[in-house]
Amino acid sequence: MKKNSLTIIISAAILLLSSLMLMQMPGCGGGSGGSSTSVGTLQASITDSPVHPNFDSIHLTIDKVVLVPAGKEGLADNDPGLPVIATFPSGLGVDILNLHFVPQVLGTLRIPAGRYSQVRLILAPDVPTVNNYVILTSNPTVRVPLKTPSAQQSGLKIVGNFTVTAGAFNSILLDFDPENAIVIAGNSGNVILKPTGIRIMQVFNSLTNAGSVFGTIRSPLFAPWSSATFSVAPRNPAASTVTAGVVFSNFSSPSVWKAPFSAFLPANGSAAVPSANYKVFVQAFRDTSSLVPTFGLYSSPVFTITTGVDTPVPPDGIVPLGP
Repeated sequence: MKKNSLTIIISAAILLLSSLMLMQMPGCGGGSGGSSTSVGTLQASITDSPVHPNFDSIHLTIDKVVLVPAGKEGLADNDPGLPVIATFPSGLGVDILNLHFVPQVLGTLRIPAGRYSQVRLILAPDVPTVNNYVILTSNPTVRVPLKTPSAQQSGLKIVGNFTVTAGAFNSILLDFDPENAIVIAGNSGNVILKPTGIRIMQVFNSLTNAGSVFGTIRSPLFAPWSSATFSVAPRNPAASTVTAGVVFSNFSSPSVWKAPFSAFLPANGSAAVPSANYKVFVQAFRDTSSLVPTFGLYSSPVFTITTGVDTPVPPDGIVPLGP
């Protein structure tokens, strides 16, 4: 009896020791490395929207790229709670207009899985040399300094939701729309960079066999709206969303609220979309804090995507919103 009891005690001790050792192994929970089921890999890139008639060059120098989990928008860019996907000690210089269909990868990192709401680009200072500038088509020999309020301290805050799935490779694109991200301020001649002209798009992994779709969201009733969500999904047969994003409206005379959108998609006939056409779906909101849409859902006619081609939403690139 004593021998059996001793055997049970020894067996229990071995089992306990084995469990403690297992807990310390990376990826098995309890270890400082984190569980493999609680992290995912994210790659962030920056690209250019198709239309930019006013600019010959838009040059940014990026020092750091910071990600912001949902609920942590108030943290400073150097807070240890914010993942840093990339740092560039000498600055990463990019000409935005060279990135259409050839996105610049900013960084790839394993980060906690979950929902994120913001990407911050920390830009290099413009002292002693100008690192951030534009060259206007109307004056191609002059570099015009780009005013980037706060972007060299707290970062250029690009707002948009994306999700990092545990145990998977995730990819986002920062879609830079020059006509809305760059503002020439009246008589002062200042050229200002606005983060609302840059959109976060969660996308498939490669643009090798991709094309794009673009259009303008506006209300035919001239009704005010502050933001809209758009998504693009294959049809024929219906399938899940390929890409989605948020756009913010700009007020323009006479009483028009509008915003452009664009998205990169696998071309028809590719492995990702062997035979389907696409549709764009749009839902608008009267204010950015509202979760209840104030306009009816818009669904575009179907269209196809061709590799390396920018396709306007039919019939004329305009997406109207109904009441």
